[in-house]
Amino acid sequence: MGKNVVSLTHISEVFLYEYYVLGDNEYELAAEDTAAPHKERARELAQEGDYKKAQQEWVLAHFENPVDMESILWIIQCCKQLGDTEGEYSYTTDSYNFCCTRAELAAYYRNLGWYYLEKYLPDVSAACYLYSNYFDKTKQADAEIAFLEKAVGKPVGDKSLEEIQQLLKDNNIPTEANPITLALLYKAAEEAMGAGREEQAIDCYRMVYDLTGDEEVGKILNNLA
Repeated sequence: MGKNVVSLTHISEVFLYEYYVLGDNEYELAAEDTAAPHKERARELAQEGDYKKAQQEWVLAHFENPVDMESILWIIQCCKQLGDTEGEYSYTTDSYNFCCTRAELAAYYRNLGWYYLEKYLPDVSAACYLYSNYFDKTKQADAEIAFLEKAVGKPVGDKSLEEIQQLLKDNNIPTEANPITLALLYKAAEEAMGAGREEQAIDCYRMVYDLTGDEEVGKILNNLA
């Protein structure tokens, strides 16, 4: 069996891929970004409204780089457009491990919100949408919350943060970034610094700081800046 050839373009992706995807296999890095042509074609198809073919191209891009959140989030969007509720949920739950920014984590909760709305669980759906706004407030989440309130005939945005978190926990939904992912990003930053790749190290430290607000990481970033 030959080595996997993958298109990883950043040291953070290497660490995430080796931990979450690779297993006992071996791999080598592609000489160029082999996911890019599939992404370009996928965007064209989505613009034309052909979400089925667009999804196929995004899946091919995902195959080239399994930890790239852009591809994953677009596959999820295509699942929504095609009415594939279980596919949407499967990719959404998988995406949690690869959330490296607050915006990506917010998208994770919004996508869960969509799923639970489709499953006629408005309280859980509302909690997901409300919680997404704590990480990255979006018009999309606000619109979905307004729709929910109209559908159930009562306000759903009057819960405290603690009440929202408890509702998520009761449904086995994590309430913070994956600690393993955070550790991997921190290790990637250290390795990048050791290899003289300061720009990528700063990227990794910024992702950790974005998700945690950790003071020590903030000091590291200030020193590097």
